[in-house]
Amino acid sequence: MQDLFLFHVHWKHKDKMYVDELSAASKFEAEEYFNDNKRSDVSLVRVELVGPDQGGLREFTHSPDSPFGPLMARRRLDMDEDAR
Repeated sequence: MQDLFLFHVHWKHKDKMYVDELSAASKFEAEEYFNDNKRSDVSLVRVELVGPDQGGLREFTHSPDSPFGPLMARRRLDMDEDAR
């Protein structure tokens, strides 16, 4: 099983700074994921390690200030994906 860590991803849009949490195996992986999936008008400022990802339940806000495009496929967190 791969160890996951929690990172704070600081990003900028129109001279305003934002922070989001991202779970990844390494800082490089977190940066790569963000850059591969971000909108074109968003820039990555820095990524900071918070600590080990404890898992559990997180509430994701549906913010209009999301760094990712609206058409990006997302996993369903509200249901068991293995259940048929």
